[in-house]
Amino acid sequence: MRVWWVVLSGLAAGCPSPSYPAREATPHVSQAQIVAEPAGLGHLDDRLIDFRFEGGQLELELYRQGSRITQVARNRYAVPVMLRWTISALDNATPASALEGVTLLPPAAQPLDLGESVILAELDHVDQSRRYTRTLDFRAKFGDPRASPTPYAYRLPYPTGLTFSVLQGFHGAFSHRGSNEYAVDFDCPVATPVVAARDGVVVAYNDAAQGSGTTPEFLDYKRTNFVLVLHDDGTLGEYMHLAPSGIVVKAGQRVGRGESLALSGNTGFSSTPHLHFQVMTATADAVMTRSFPFKLVVAPGRIEEPMQGQRYSAWE
Repeated sequence: MRVWWVVLSGLAAGCPSPSYPAREATPHVSQAQIVAEPAGLGHLDDRLIDFRFEGGQLELELYRQGSRITQVARNRYAVPVMLRWTISALDNATPASALEGVTLLPPAAQPLDLGESVILAELDHVDQSRRYTRTLDFRAKFGDPRASPTPYAYRLPYPTGLTFSVLQGFHGAFSHRGSNEYAVDFDCPVATPVVAARDGVVVAYNDAAQGSGTTPEFLDYKRTNFVLVLHDDGTLGEYMHLAPSGIVVKAGQRVGRGESLALSGNTGFSSTPHLHFQVMTATADAVMTRSFPFKLVVAPGRIEEPMQGQRYSAWE
């Protein structure tokens, strides 16, 4: 038996969000159907591993028992992931449940641990003497859309004694729209140390990307180096455009405010070396990420939103 997989995955954050065509139907927002033992669903027909970075991956599995086919997803990151999925182009199979949805995949206990399996959809295999085919499309975003920030004054994300300007602030005209509305870009040269603006746990990172540009292929999240730090309120601190092989932390590591994370760089959707920082989570539709406004402690007793063109000296 051959099972056809066609998977499209994307996560736009730290760069302009790609435009998606309007959908005719609103996806079914599914409640997680947790499966304690996926093997109880029958024979494993196929497993696809995708959305893979340091710290985890997503596993999409097909199980078959008699005529019943079950589509399962599992998150192996230590942070929730929102999944928007569609099953289409069925051949020799009929739907036994909704064929599209938006599902929150619960986190694993530790990076790369076996996360809980979630049933996405069920199909019926019509003629078991012939193969069945279908197409699976999905998009994934890090974070729980129910998360919201608690009041917190963030530190500047570079070491004490360094001074940099804000190249682009909140609502920046170049790329701070949509997913990146409340992001800030500091004009750090390549190889500037990057430190945690808030304490938390490193849940994912990428340090394998090379090169930069402003053409569409650089919108691919795999084309940029980043670190994601999960804060205690469930939001994520995202540090982007980092140097290749410049990350000095590991997934699962708890980092304190001011602790070294990486070296800045110029990777991904970028026109000049800089450090992009934002506080974010996934949106409820899993199409984009949602960024939140935040304030920085820019001097003793002085807390403010970062302003474009302003120079800030790290003092802590």
